[in-house]
Amino acid sequence: MQRREFSKAAVAVAALGGLGVASAGRPIKTIPGGTTTPPPTTTISGVPMGTNLSGMEWAKPGLRYGMSTAPNLNFTVPRAQDVAYLAANGYAKNRLPIQWELLQPMLPDTYANAAATAVIGSPGAFHAGYESYITGVLDAHAAAGTKCIIDNHNYCRYQDFKYQADGSVIGLTVPSDPLIRPYTTDNTQVRKRIFALAAGATLTRAHFTDFWTRVAAKWGSHPGFGGYGLMNEPHDMPQPGGIVAWNEDAVKTAEDLTIWPAFAQAAINAIRTIDAANPIYVAGNLWDSAMFVGTKNPGFPLMGSNLIYEVHMYLDAYSNGAAFDYDTEVAKSYSAGFGVGSITESTGADRIKIATDWAASNGVKLALTETGMPIDDLRWQAMFSRAVSYARAAGCEIYSWMGGNHWPIRNYAINHVPGWHQNRTLEPSVSGPMKASAGIAKAVLFDDGPGYALAGTPLTITVYARGNLAAPVSIGVSSNNGGTLSKTVLTIPAGANGQDTFTYVPDANRIATLTYTSDGQLSGQVPPPRKIYSLNDPVAYAATSLPGAAMAILAKYNAAKWDLTDGYTDYLQGAPAAAGEPVRAISDSGFGSSAGNALEMINWINKANGGMGTMSVPVMRVTNGKKNSDHAVYNTWGFWCKKSLKMPGIQPNPRNRVPYNLEDAHFAIAAVSVPGQYNTGVLFQASQAEARFTSELNFTNSCPGAKWVDASGQTVQLASSTKLPVNVPSVVSFTCAPGSQKLRVNSALVAGASASFSASAFNQMLIGWGYLSYYPRDGFRGNIYAVISGKGAPTAEELGVLEKYLAATAGVAI
Repeated sequence: MQRREFSKAAVAVAALGGLGVASAGRPIKTIPGGTTTPPPTTTISGVPMGTNLSGMEWAKPGLRYGMSTAPNLNFTVPRAQDVAYLAANGYAKNRLPIQWELLQPMLPDTYANAAATAVIGSPGAFHAGYESYITGVLDAHAAAGTKCIIDNHNYCRYQDFKYQADGSVIGLTVPSDPLIRPYTTDNTQVRKRIFALAAGATLTRAHFTDFWTRVAAKWGSHPGFGGYGLMNEPHDMPQPGGIVAWNEDAVKTAEDLTIWPAFAQAAINAIRTIDAANPIYVAGNLWDSAMFVGTKNPGFPLMGSNLIYEVHMYLDAYSNGAAFDYDTEVAKSYSAGFGVGSITESTGADRIKIATDWAASNGVKLALTETGMPIDDLRWQAMFSRAVSYARAAGCEIYSWMGGNHWPIRNYAINHVPGWHQNRTLEPSVSGPMKASAGIAKAVLFDDGPGYALAGTPLTITVYARGNLAAPVSIGVSSNNGGTLSKTVLTIPAGANGQDTFTYVPDANRIATLTYTSDGQLSGQVPPPRKIYSLNDPVAYAATSLPGAAMAILAKYNAAKWDLTDGYTDYLQGAPAAAGEPVRAISDSGFGSSAGNALEMINWINKANGGMGTMSVPVMRVTNGKKNSDHAVYNTWGFWCKKSLKMPGIQPNPRNRVPYNLEDAHFAIAAVSVPGQYNTGVLFQASQAEARFTSELNFTNSCPGAKWVDASGQTVQLASSTKLPVNVPSVVSFTCAPGSQKLRVNSALVAGASASFSASAFNQMLIGWGYLSYYPRDGFRGNIYAVISGKGAPTAEELGVLEKYLAATAGVAI
């Protein structure tokens, strides 16, 4: 199954250009403080389930011939907080995809000279840093009372240097950063090894058994270790007698399906000489397809104790996990495993049934180690729920694709990555059906909807659960200032991710507060009170209440607000950040979010030990009683809101979107201070992570500026000629509309332009730094009190109100 290949490969290969490395242009398969520690979950009963903690296996495209091997940038190690959160929600076991080449950078029989071994490593030896990352993840599982499978995510391949007869590598280069792996400047000096049984095989059973023997010796007795994932998704093996991949052979006769079972049996035998007990997960040919485990793997079942056969299954027509539009998939009139005929609600269950029937008839155990649920259509949820319920009833372990915390994963169409909304962890929607299948009743309620309408105009509000409810929940809703509610009692149905909606019609010229109550199983966990504004003239209302007027304008434009008053220590079970504590999460306290599209601002980087890079997390400060995030330390990575892009035929209308693109009218406002006279870098950015176009607020030598670059390369840069005073909060803002760009400082217009930009789609927003062409851009190294951004063209008077309001959040008046 070729899911994730296109998205992740495109991300990673394109990244090579941004990192100054060479790309071979070949297809690659892959995609894609304050924390409360939960109690141990060793009492979780039944068949285990969890997620794939994806992140450590993402560095392959640039490996050996590029510098794309930096932790937290090109790959990311799951945090202990990720594991603790999963454990608290009933996930007793997870799968950790790793990259063989990163753990064992030189195969055991390699002839390498002293210069090569000095920088690459000794033949067969594990890389100390990468080994420590794996140990840390296992430690986190042990602390949480859960287990972790080590999954060799290499597809029966190994990307290696070409060593010369004297043991050297042509063009071998050692980066100045010790965390980036050595590489060659000559991409012809890299080769792809593949499992084969024929004479001359470049990747042999001896290589494979050496690897797993070392893994068993190192981690087999670790209390967090949960099993050996021998090899992820064997596919396109050599033809009989061949030593190159089937799809690289000019003859193209049938691949030799006996290769993988022979390698698997050898690894099983080797592991069992050291570890007689821990489970061994055995994948199958044809991308580990659930539909072919019993027919395309000669010799299955294999010999050995405690073997678990792992299969993969996705819901789209080709079951590759790379297509997310339900109607498009139905229209293909094809279903993998069955041939002609459209997918239906039962397709996922029908596919997994082929595997469970085979397992039952052979008396073996089964694990669905990759599956997923696209997030933008409830029909996928119905299909997924049916599939995982069937699998669990058949005794099958279930592991969703994909968890972890690597940056491209966030808001990918298939993910198991928690977010942050309304100052609480936002559980990923895939978790609801999985919990329901296991009978885990735990959920949190949120609400979303517009906040501005003139009298008589109905507003629709959605209250929704993330997780699973054992029984329906009744939620009361009331208004403190008139208006008409379509209902005063909402019912969130039992089951996964239930929701209910209501309408509210405001009275004239009011600010009403809608309040939720519940005496049921979610008492105390209802959404926070919601303000509705029907002010006829919000600007005039500023004379009565500046905050009320500003929030009314934000609601009018559905704009987001990230206020450091809402800064939390973590997006996973975090707490309000106190002075000196790290800040990793800020909720949108404006009106930019909607159901299925929380505009979170988070920092995900792993700083658990010294081997993760020099980047830093922002720190909370309290200045004159006002909270602000301190980004002064060099290489501080700020906050990130990562979203999705439209992809015709794949994901044509994702809900999780940045609210505007470059060509749209939009605006941004920030309350900040600079600690010196030479602060230079990005303050706020809306952009596309994989491209160079951007819309941003920035600084050059402490002078505020704004910059726009569209997809055609057209660039507009506005700048103030005056530096901000040191450590004095100020408000900087821009507006951008077709034919008009303006930069303002403390409500005064300082520069303008009159450009119109080409279509340039955004999929991210960042605070305190930037990110373009797969690479971080330096932040301005100052202090941030609050940021506002939204779509539309506020009037100068409306902007003035918003600017005065943000100044007040920083304790100053403008």
